[in-house]
Amino acid sequence: MRHVLAFAFALLAAAPATAGVRATYATPGEANPLVVEVADNGDARVGEAGGDDYGLLVGGQFYMVGGKPGEWTVARIADIARAIDGTLGPTLGGAIFGDVLAAAGPPAPKATIRSTAQGSRTVGGQRGTVYAVAGLDHEKPDATIEVVASDDPALRPVGRALEGFMNAAMIPAAPLLGAGAGELIAETRVIFALGTPLSSAGRFTLQKVEQGTIPPARVALPDAPVTYETLLTKMRALVPGKAK
Repeated sequence: MRHVLAFAFALLAAAPATAGVRATYATPGEANPLVVEVADNGDARVGEAGGDDYGLLVGGQFYMVGGKPGEWTVARIADIARAIDGTLGPTLGGAIFGDVLAAAGPPAPKATIRSTAQGSRTVGGQRGTVYAVAGLDHEKPDATIEVVASDDPALRPVGRALEGFMNAAMIPAAPLLGAGAGELIAETRVIFALGTPLSSAGRFTLQKVEQGTIPPARVALPDAPVTYETLLTKMRALVPGKAK
């Protein structure tokens, strides 16, 4: 038995350490880049460099973190969406988000989205497929945008974190967009199914990908998440006639 254990430990010692990944994206009009950091366990952090607010992908769930050190507010985006549905849904004639953030994948968007591969391109040192994507402009369904996406497995966690961050950015628009906010998330899922975006219609462009150690604290929840019940109570207090 001692020989077996010694052999096992020797194999572990000889195995290369799994490195984390840091992807940096440039966004038009923003002075600071968007940085996605993925630890070797798949958990990730995404946010503007130097910013106080950021997103965390922990255990497959995406959270938004805001505030300042010692006074953080942490909330799971699925709970935020559910609380918005519970507050505004009845007023708008039904759920805004429903199961669009379900782990098994959201319903297909109402619009028919078509993607056509048009060769390949290197962006930020990463090779990706160039797609012409049509159907995102509901008034001009044949209009296309260009998306360059990579199917490199090493970049998939970057894509998952980036998708969660984009979904989180759409959720606050629910009062203005109504069911359109959920539709945008469903459409985003279709785009990210092409692969990890390296560039998307000029909205963001990969600058570089670096390998390195991501400290566990960078991808850890800084505080306990606010519960769905608390979020619902706070949101209803802001809407006339909803507070209980």
